Amino acid sequence: MRDNSLDLKRILSIMLGTLLLSIATNGIFLPNKLLSGGITGISILLHFLFGFKMSLLILLLNIPIFLLGLFFLRKTYLAYSLFGMIMLSLWLELTDSIIISTGNILSILVVGGVLYGVGIGIIFRADGSTGGVDIIAKIINKYFSISMSTIIFLINGVILMVSIYLFGVDIAVITISTMFLGNKITTFVVDGINHKRTLFIITDSEHYETISAHIMQKIHRGVTVIPAIGAYTSKPKYILYTTIGIREVAKVKQIIISYDPDAFMTVSETAQVIGKGKGFMHLDT
Repeated sequence: MRDNSLDLKRILSIMLGTLLLSIATNGIFLPNKLLSGGITGISILLHFLFGFKMSLLILLLNIPIFLLGLFFLRKTYLAYSLFGMIMLSLWLELTDSIIISTGNILSILVVGGVLYGVGIGIIFRADGSTGGVDIIAKIINKYFSISMSTIIFLINGVILMVSIYLFGVDIAVITISTMFLGNKITTFVVDGINHKRTLFIITDSEHYETISAHIMQKIHRGVTVIPAIGAYTSKPKYILYTTIGIREVAKVKQIIISYDPDAFMTVSETAQVIGKGKGFMHLDT
């Protein structure tokens, strides 16, 4: 039952995300002669130049990419990507008559960027895609740990170069501004605003138990204790590893200062925390 509910949530997320992408495409991009990103952007370009049907182009252009994905990606991910691609083509047909009236360039940029960014973000958060460069980005992300949003933005740069050549600088500037905003919105939707901080605290054998106990009691966060040896002093040390909320960093600092002013601590920004714990995302299996 648990797996079925998760699958249903994933399917609904992909349906909602592709609907928003279709509204952004038909309602903003096409009426204002703007390009989009990825296969959708290439389809829009071919639609402007030759009048080809976008929904059909998306299906045809994705065939070789899906064949490539068969060698590198999970079949489950590809299945949901295939579903996303089909839903995007279907929504493009159903929302063909939607046109969002905009009074100025800023409205075009914001409305188009937000709709597109939220749509992509919802799909990525559900570990889905609409095929196309999403699959290419997923392959690169899997083997080189480069974020998908960054990869897609770079690939879209090529599309923008073509846009400048064919339609001029003005259209290209509006397009890149819309895509940049969409990229930021996508990151916001995927990562959220509740970023965490990861702490590495190096202390000695006299204080690690007291510090870790107070972090667990007062901050209500788990602590992992890692035995270590100082390379310079050759003395035994302990590394306390924990992930906390932004507002809790100052409290941990006070705990450390109270018990070991000589302790060494680093604080790193953490976009997502997956696993058990208050405020953390649960890892789906």
